Amino acid sequence: MPTRTTQPHAPALLLLGCLATAITGSYAQAQPATQSLQQMQFAIPAGRLDQVLNQFAAATGILLAVDGNLTRDRVSQGLQGTHSIHSGLATILADTGLTTEQTGPAQYRLSLIADELTTLPDTYIAASQINETPQGPVAGYIAQRSASATKTDTSLLRTPQAVTVISAQQAQAQGAHSLTQSLRYAAGLSPEVRGSSTRYDIPYIRGFGSPSDPIIFQDGLRLLRGPGYAIPQVEAWGSERIELLRGPSSTLYGTAMPGGLVNAVSKRPTDYARGEAQLQLGSHDHYQAALDLSGPANEEGTLLYRLVTLGKVADTQVVNSEEERYYIAPSLTLKPNERTRLTLLSSYQKDPEGGYYGILPTVGSLWKSPAGKIPRDFNDGDPAFSEYDREQYALGYEFEYDLDDTWSLRHHLRYLRADAISKDVATAALEADNHTIRRYALATDESIAGIVSDLQLQSLFTTGTLQHTLLMGWEHQNIDSAQKRLYGSAPSIDYLNPRYGIATALNLGPFIDQDQAIEQNAVYVQDQLQLGNWGLLLGGRYDRVHTDTDDNRTAVSQRQRDSAFSGKLGLLYNFTEQLVAYGSYATSFLPVSGTDHLGKALTPTTSKQYEVGLKFQPASFDGLFTLAYFDITQQDVVATVNPLMRYQTGEIRSKGIELEGKASLDQRTQLIAALSYTDAKVSQSVGVDKGDSPIGIPDRSASLWLDHRLAHPALDGLTIGAGVRYIGEAVGGYSPTAFTPGARRLDVPGYTLLDAMARYDFGVLDGRLDGISVQLNANNLADKTYVTCLSNNFCNYGNGRTVYASLNYQW
Repeated sequence: MPTRTTQPHAPALLLLGCLATAITGSYAQAQPATQSLQQMQFAIPAGRLDQVLNQFAAATGILLAVDGNLTRDRVSQGLQGTHSIHSGLATILADTGLTTEQTGPAQYRLSLIADELTTLPDTYIAASQINETPQGPVAGYIAQRSASATKTDTSLLRTPQAVTVISAQQAQAQGAHSLTQSLRYAAGLSPEVRGSSTRYDIPYIRGFGSPSDPIIFQDGLRLLRGPGYAIPQVEAWGSERIELLRGPSSTLYGTAMPGGLVNAVSKRPTDYARGEAQLQLGSHDHYQAALDLSGPANEEGTLLYRLVTLGKVADTQVVNSEEERYYIAPSLTLKPNERTRLTLLSSYQKDPEGGYYGILPTVGSLWKSPAGKIPRDFNDGDPAFSEYDREQYALGYEFEYDLDDTWSLRHHLRYLRADAISKDVATAALEADNHTIRRYALATDESIAGIVSDLQLQSLFTTGTLQHTLLMGWEHQNIDSAQKRLYGSAPSIDYLNPRYGIATALNLGPFIDQDQAIEQNAVYVQDQLQLGNWGLLLGGRYDRVHTDTDDNRTAVSQRQRDSAFSGKLGLLYNFTEQLVAYGSYATSFLPVSGTDHLGKALTPTTSKQYEVGLKFQPASFDGLFTLAYFDITQQDVVATVNPLMRYQTGEIRSKGIELEGKASLDQRTQLIAALSYTDAKVSQSVGVDKGDSPIGIPDRSASLWLDHRLAHPALDGLTIGAGVRYIGEAVGGYSPTAFTPGARRLDVPGYTLLDAMARYDFGVLDGRLDGISVQLNANNLADKTYVTCLSNNFCNYGNGRTVYASLNYQW
């Protein structure tokens, strides 16, 4: 029987070789003077210490973590002449009683000199990145600001919604290779409901989720999602931060699931020269090379560039299944003056192989079979027939113009197209002998293309003692998709003795041939008000959605017109500078196409949420903790008994508690913790699922991550980390269906996974090695076997133990 090849892939070796040459060449040139030793010209005048440090960080491109209390009432002599980063910091901090410690490549933290530690006041303020922006990098794991929840530059502490920001540094430290893997240590969601598959990102949030519903955004714009398999995917290496918004967000983003959404913020050009290269190999013949270059393109600094690239080839834990990706994302920023900024963002991604996306029978995977367990590496497909090829490209811009000191104009636009060809043989049911799988074959040719535009007008003003941040916007989407599918039978396969290469001459017939056009227009307004310790957020949005679907097989056309108003009310109270209480009420909607069992057009599902919470930013260390309680009700949920019997009478109620915290306990120790309890129930249904949890939703989850840079002189430069993730029990479907009297419920057991990391920075050995590090990541360290299910005979194994080794160079 054919097995996975263990020969290195030629394109991968070529790519790895080229990048290795580039890295070694760059290192050879950098040896005489690495970034920390390079001489630069400065002309920073004397003044307040925080202002001088801010100018120095902007000029050098370093990320500087600063305690606001340490810089208070301190002045600096400034910096004149030629200096390296190290000598420049020493000069700026002369006679201040302060020093810096390098915490990573181009990353520093301000602290008191040892003799001055006794002067540290009790009101020590947590460190914050003085040069952090909502779209920029995060120094470490703890972000201070975000624009995803409000579309304005807002402190996370003063945002009346539970928001999680996963920085690129955190994702890399935890060995994440996809958007959903980046979310593994966040509260309130199930990131990997399709087990080991990484072809699509399908997180379930706060009790709600579906493989067919859109919740992924990029740079604040919806990532196009059509009715089929031509689904674009965000490349994690190209993201500066991944932001999770929990709860309804239709007030700013329109149609969306009520549980929340995920917004990936792309890497953008920087006004300082920087670079990063990575070589990686690991389990299942994984080979990956990645490069990230950025900086000014002219001496004036008015033109900036960034180039992000990645190439990957790998097998998977499933036989006869490979992953392959080539990605490039060039971008430019033009700053002709202080009022104007234009950023061009583009990307191209080619996936000649999409990995395993099959399904397994319930018996043999979730339930015991008299014939024995289905092997974890079993493939229900056939390499003689299976094929997957996805190609996507995007081009867009972000334009910003300050009309005056009060008004600013922003326009974000993106055109995206994705084409996908997929052929597969998949599980239909298990035969009576309990080891022979009856299969079907499906071939698809699909595409999706469209424009998403968001025009915003913002005003900062006061009325009396009220401070306003007023936002008004118009959003337009125009999306066209086409899908053709062929369907037919395929030879059965015995999972105890699989024979591949037999699904060659399959007789497939037309199944779906349709074109769909979606046009959506919306206007929205939001006002963030501040009065003393009180904050108020008011928002509203009106959407009109036109969906036209043409069935080319039957010559039947459907014209659907939906409209909805979404609102949000948020209230904040600052007990202290560190402790904030908030409450909010929000509504959302999601259009549903088709007709019910009476032939009546389906109306959008609607949702409402109440949320209250506390946010705490400690005074003694850098951290952010969020405690939230939520109560969501979704109405007009559609139950599909069969294609001709659809009932829109369902209701889902989800309420729960989430606790999430991130802390930099000291200059060497980082902590991430999350705990969630979700009481989600199908409160109204025509099926046997009434009273049960929705499919794929665990009742509880918890995670803990800790990494520490060792302080012993002999081990300085070594960072070790470990994590534990627990996903609780969930409903995985019903056998045979939820609409069969007496159906048996699929109870999917919970599971606990262990992760580990070790990293060594060679810069501590020799300044000429600054920026070079090696990292080892092991996920599911104990090689736990676990199962996920989304329906009867629709189960998957999760990833077993994977180990990856990375060589990184940052400059």
